[in-house]
Amino acid sequence: MTITFYERSRNIGLAGSSLWLIIVGIVYAAWSLLTVRSALATSLLAAMCIFAVGMYLFGIAMIRGVRQLPLLPSARPSERRRIWRQFAMIVAAEGVAIFVVSETCAETHHWSFIVPLAIIIVGLHFLPLARLFRVPRYYVMGALFCAIPIVTMLSVPASAHIGHSLSWITIPAVGCALVSLATAWAGLNEVRRFVAVSRVRV
Repeated sequence: MTITFYERSRNIGLAGSSLWLIIVGIVYAAWSLLTVRSALATSLLAAMCIFAVGMYLFGIAMIRGVRQLPLLPSARPSERRRIWRQFAMIVAAEGVAIFVVSETCAETHHWSFIVPLAIIIVGLHFLPLARLFRVPRYYVMGALFCAIPIVTMLSVPASAHIGHSLSWITIPAVGCALVSLATAWAGLNEVRRFVAVSRVRV
């Protein structure tokens, strides 16, 4: 079945963003769990890495699957430029916000606030991306990226530790890593369904 340029771009973008979420999730998890320095934390990280590698290979296969589908010659370069321009603006705003918040926390010696506030900013940047890329699940992911650090800061003392790591780092990082992996899995499964349906359509 021949697909439109929009369908191809959306599904390749969805798979590509899922691969990025896998990387982000594992980086978050590794950064916090390795600091905990316990056998349980290391085992959890190992399991997450194995799952992530499997998903990453699956994601590459999905991108190839979409690219192999016949394409209608209906490209809209102006629409592509608009989307990429807005995407760049959102990411730039995210970067500036994280820098300002981190510098402010450092200057005021509120070091423990840097990680949870940075994760909240990352969560907020997914809200406009959900609308831009028309992926409603990004609203849920963004909300959870905000909720997990906020609940942690409200319910756990700033000085509390899990192993050798601050709880304000470990809980938001691991929680949001799991959210990232779950969102990536959902995105790749959406692409898988699209490829399967497109191949059998007459």
